[in-house]
Amino acid sequence: MKQTLAEAAWKDAPMARRLFTRRQLLAAMGVIGLVTGGRFGASRLARPLGPSGPLSQGAQELIAQAWAGLDPAKVLDVHAHVVGTGDSGSGCWVSPRMTTLASPIELLKFTVYREAAGVTHEDHCDEEFTHRLVSLVSSQKPHGRLLLLAFDHFHDDDGRPVEAQSEFHTPDAYVLSLAKAHPELFVPAASIHPYRADAVSALESVVAQGAMAVKWLPNAMNIDPSSAKCDAFYAALARLQVPLITHAGEEKAVHAEERQRLGNPLHLRRALEHGVTVVVAHCASLGQNPDLDAAGEPWVDNFELFLRLMADPKWEGKLFGDLSALALVNRVGKPLQHVLEHDALQGRLCNGSDWPLPAINVVMQTRAVVAHGFLTEAQRTLLNEIDQHDPLLMDFVLKRTVRSNGKGLRDDCFQVRREVFPRLA
Repeated sequence: MKQTLAEAAWKDAPMARRLFTRRQLLAAMGVIGLVTGGRFGASRLARPLGPSGPLSQGAQELIAQAWAGLDPAKVLDVHAHVVGTGDSGSGCWVSPRMTTLASPIELLKFTVYREAAGVTHEDHCDEEFTHRLVSLVSSQKPHGRLLLLAFDHFHDDDGRPVEAQSEFHTPDAYVLSLAKAHPELFVPAASIHPYRADAVSALESVVAQGAMAVKWLPNAMNIDPSSAKCDAFYAALARLQVPLITHAGEEKAVHAEERQRLGNPLHLRRALEHGVTVVVAHCASLGQNPDLDAAGEPWVDNFELFLRLMADPKWEGKLFGDLSALALVNRVGKPLQHVLEHDALQGRLCNGSDWPLPAINVVMQTRAVVAHGFLTEAQRTLLNEIDQHDPLLMDFVLKRTVRSNGKGLRDDCFQVRREVFPRLA
């Protein structure tokens, strides 16, 4: 019988005690036990893997309403992560601190992510992660497609990869292979650190193979978007008409405490000045950063800095935002209300799920969405029912359902924007 994480923690306690205190060990074991419910795959913090019964008529009607007015062939989720351990030869990699008791909190975090993604056997992570995602999307009737995001290593200031500072790596080649195997479900997005000596040639190669975008997470990858080191890469992105989907704002999902300033939305002006189409993930809806335009650089909300950029007429047609995570418990509130109530802003937004985060109970709480007035209790009940069948579908239906002062999200937020993805459109 496979050992549970809690049992492994107890067995390895002597080794663990040399790495951290008894109090830390017991806390980690208690939290891991809570996460796994005493056994891996029976999580209380991530969604169960199967529904308790067929969808009710009400839930089916809510799904049908969500699809009304949309062309499934044009529907695109622009923010879906792929993670693996490389057990299948995929080249995926996860830092040992995410999978060992040496870092109990990091182990807990990866355990929750893994369960949310439907991985029940840690030695088949690649296969089960992909199988779960394929099963979810293909079982939706109708369904759109997901933009699958590769994820490059942390690189130092000289462009050298540093595994010790990286949390995970998802190679471009792996994402390209998944999209090639399932073109009706997936669209590939590469991830290339701009400081790399081969950054431009790597971009040209992946675009020739079908990559439709590039994904950055500056806070975690050590990328300063305002640095001249990015200029050659920006020029190539503009020349190839490839959008940059980049995180902005504070980053909670990846270890980046000392690099949060790299997520300042105002740093993205340099990319825009080079003619790059930029999609700001999450609309920079978390945390604060220095206002680089004001005397003394006071700290202000990242979302306010994002809105300032969006209000600049110079960037119309080049600067966009994505809706991923706006309904999660740590973000839901003012940013979602603002985008719901401003029709002109919605004309520059793209939907994204940030999969697998919608499948994590502790961050996807419909109760919080109701508390802010975006849903009714009756809608919440139906969404929770859909969630038991398919948390990815629930995220889509939720965003099609939320309202503020009677206003919801426009249809075009959920379909491929030609100005963002000219190569795909």
